[in-house]
Amino acid sequence: MKKSIIVIAMLAVATTLFAENESMSCESDLGKCTYTVSNEYFTRECYCRDGREKISASEEIGNMPKKEECELELADICSESGFICENNAGECHLEASGEYYCYCIGRKTQRGREENVSAEGCTAVLEKECGTKIATPRFVCADSEILNECVSYERTLANSCLEAITDEELEAALDTPIIGAVGIEGEMASIIAQCCENSILREKHQTFSECIETAESCANKECCEPCGLILDESEWMDGAPEEGATDVTNTEAPTTGATPEDTADGGKKDESKSDGCSMLFI
Repeated sequence: MKKSIIVIAMLAVATTLFAENESMSCESDLGKCTYTVSNEYFTRECYCRDGREKISASEEIGNMPKKEECELELADICSESGFICENNAGECHLEASGEYYCYCIGRKTQRGREENVSAEGCTAVLEKECGTKIATPRFVCADSEILNECVSYERTLANSCLEAITDEELEAALDTPIIGAVGIEGEMASIIAQCCENSILREKHQTFSECIETAESCANKECCEPCGLILDESEWMDGAPEEGATDVTNTEAPTTGATPEDTADGGKKDESKSDGCSMLFI
């Protein structure tokens, strides 16, 4: 008799523990929802494919929903979810409305619209805006006229006030990744790309270049500071941001679930540091 009572008690405890931690889930190409009964609370957690999360809880435990009900709830909660795609060059968020935001490594945020709101459409946008690997100045500077302007400005800057650069090194810089490369080619690749994407910085470089070219003498870099460049031994300065634009030196993609308003930076690769002089325009 005592053994029977003990067995029944153990079964009752086991049943209670199981009930307090009962759960079920459903998922589709929209995302996943999980329902859990724990400590007299009924909790629902849904994660949509674009990183959005929705959690709800009620004070009284109801019946565990059927799989069909879970699927309907998931379809309702995530009906407006878009797509996230990434590769070695960056990450794109394609909204259900067709608007997209791409966080390309080493560049400012790229924005636009895409008619094909799908995983394939997201990938197409990513490759168009960011490429498939970290961009080079040639990829960033789609406008050849602007590219030639920036190359001219940076040749003057380097040869007059920083480390002299040969035509061969400058040509190599145009095909060098704008983030992560070392040496003079890596430094110039970064600064040329920034010049191309940031009109305010480009205007400063133009003014500086013209000042140097009209200076009577620039021996021992004596014309650099009067023309508006302060030299030191810290890392490169990227100048003023373009009006209405996010950080031009975006080196990372945001964590899943971040919105364009959350951050323009994210986490993929560290930016290499310059070994040469820095520049700060005033």
